[in-house]
Amino acid sequence: MQQILAIMRKDLRQWVRRPAYLFASLIMAILIVAVVGDTLSGARHIPFGIYDPGNIGDLKNKLGNSEKFELHQYSDAKLAESDLQSGKIIAFAKIDQDPLEDTVEIVTEGHNPFVDDQISMGLLRALTGTTNNANKNIDAPLKTSSLSKVQYELRDYITPGLAAYLCYVLASMNLGFSWIYEWMEKTYRQIILAPHGLRSAIIAKTATVTMQASSVLWLALLVTSPFAGFQLGNNPLGIVLITLLSVFCFASIGLSFACWLRTIRVYTMTVSILGVALMFISGIIVPLEAMPLWEQAIARCLPLYYAADAFKGVFLNTPAHYAQDVSVLLSWSVAGLLISSFLLTKRQAAL
Repeated sequence: MQQILAIMRKDLRQWVRRPAYLFASLIMAILIVAVVGDTLSGARHIPFGIYDPGNIGDLKNKLGNSEKFELHQYSDAKLAESDLQSGKIIAFAKIDQDPLEDTVEIVTEGHNPFVDDQISMGLLRALTGTTNNANKNIDAPLKTSSLSKVQYELRDYITPGLAAYLCYVLASMNLGFSWIYEWMEKTYRQIILAPHGLRSAIIAKTATVTMQASSVLWLALLVTSPFAGFQLGNNPLGIVLITLLSVFCFASIGLSFACWLRTIRVYTMTVSILGVALMFISGIIVPLEAMPLWEQAIARCLPLYYAADAFKGVFLNTPAHYAQDVSVLLSWSVAGLLISSFLLTKRQAAL
């Protein structure tokens, strides 16, 4: 126990004495939560034109109450097309009066399917939703409903996944840099060569990395929540526990990679590439149900998917498979520690 506390005290002192490292970690976490989160959740004020020379449609009033669109009124269709081509608007609605019924044609440039999909979803949300200001149900027999009356936005849904991803980034980078450098410098020589010293070093390192990375993530969430506009939910204890478990899991996995790869250059390249792959395949950006079946199978074998599921549950108070999530994260943690212990035991003589 004294060995564990000695290593933890040393690590914490170094962490406090290196404010630049702490500041850089915090800025990275804030940028990912704020900038990446806003990018993934999409535009909130899409520049959208309304061409309605006869002033016969109700589309302007309905879209005006939406936070999705920034409306521009046009009386000249050519001017609307010119603004569309120049990028002042990304689409416009052309409303024509037909002898039998009014028609609405949505005009886009047509070369960007992402824009087309975002406009479609924005229109669906604006025309079929309900707000405190007005009922925006479209006159046509079109409406939406859901089994759960959720009270959160897309930004709220994306943030828990980013929090899970940050657990991986902060844990793996913190663990890799400190462990590899200290192992190479033989900082723990006396402790590791002592009875049970190797086990003490592993426990101390994963514990300190878990506390450090978790603290950075909590601070980043508290700082970004007011201006980024996402909710942290009403379960702070759940957020704390899931963060600690997720960071511990990724710290354990990172330790096994650090013991295997041994050099900081190869380690950094490996965990960076894996991090990008994990973000895309774990349901953080694209819902798991929208992926090919083979990708879904891979995602369900990876810990980031279960960390994101648990974070969504505690952030949004939605159903989550907590027992399964905790079990998988703990299993990966144990596997990472066992692999690390095996590799270090084989190389202990090198000290």
